[in-house]
Order: sequence, then structure tokens, then C-alpha cells
Amino acid sequence: MLILLTKIIFILLNVLVGLYDFSFYRIPNSLLIGLLVLYGLTMPFILGFDEIMNSLVVFGVVLAICVIFFLSKIFGAGDAKYFSVVALWMGYPDVIPFVIYTSLVGGAVALLYLTAQHFLDWLSDFIWNLIQRLEERMPLFQAIWLGSGIGPEKGKREHIKPKVIPYGIAIAVGAIIMLKQMF
Repeated sequence: MLILLTKIIFILLNVLVGLYDFSFYRIPNSLLIGLLVLYGLTMPFILGFDEIMNSLVVFGVVLAICVIFFLSKIFGAGDAKYFSVVALWMGYPDVIPFVIYTSLVGGAVALLYLTAQHFLDWLSDFIWNLIQRLEERMPLFQAIWLGSGIGPEKGKREHIKPKVIPYGIAIAVGAIIMLKQMF
């Protein structure tokens, strides 16, 4: 039962990250903290000590690589943090297929952005408007985003223009694909 509940929450958090990145071109730290807390609360009951240590080492190595990618402007800060947190969930050797799946999905997302930019802009605006209306009706919903409604998310949409591809989508899809191999 714990494994099933953990997987459901894991999927939900990753879907929220993907949707938020698609619509706002940002990844909320609160969702990443949610993934870390979920790992910390559940994995000691699911995995052994060696597997958890393995995952922590993978997390540290991937985080170091992602910081270098961020400083080189290959990754955004949110993508670097998100990729590292999901790598924690994967451990070794599952982090390798995760990187491959994420890269393939990221390539597909990039091709979509090159070929269907107008439609994707419309869809991003549509999701943005849905989130805005939800936050107006249920102000507590803003707590999920930790800052939503304070920064560029609130107000006029023209403040958020895609200059990059939201790779949080690819990371989310790669994480969900790998779910069947995890624990």
C-alpha cells in the first residue's frame, strides 16, 4: 500500500512540475521539496540502507554535473534542481535509462517547439489562465507554487515569453516512464 501511494504522489508531483514548467517556464521549489520529503518519508520503509546510500551518491554526482550545466547556461536552475532530485529517486543504474528517456523526450519536445510553436504558445496560455482562475477561486492553491501570484505568474501574460524550451516536461515524462523500474 505504501508503494502504491508513493507512486501516485510521485506521478502527481511530476505532472504538476511538467505543467507548471510548460505554462510558466519555471519549476517551483515547493514541488521539488515535496519530492524530497516524499523520498525521505517513504524510502526508508521501501529500500535498504545500501540502496538509499547509492541514491544519495547519484544525487550528489548528478547535482554537481547539473550545477556545471547551469553555470554553462546549458540548463536552467530549476531544470538542474529537478533533474538532480529525480536522479535521487533513480539511483544507480536506473539513472542511466532515465537520462536516455529524458534526452529522447527532450529532443521530441524541442522538435515540437520548432514545428508547432504557435499552438504550444496557445496551450501554455490556456493552462496559465486555468491556474490563474483556480488561484482566484482557491487562494490556498497558491501555496503549491510558493510565490505564485507574487512574481511574473500574476497579472499580464506577456511577462512570460518562452525563450527556452521547458525541459521540465521531459524530466517529468522520463521520471514517470522510469517509475515501473523503481522499487
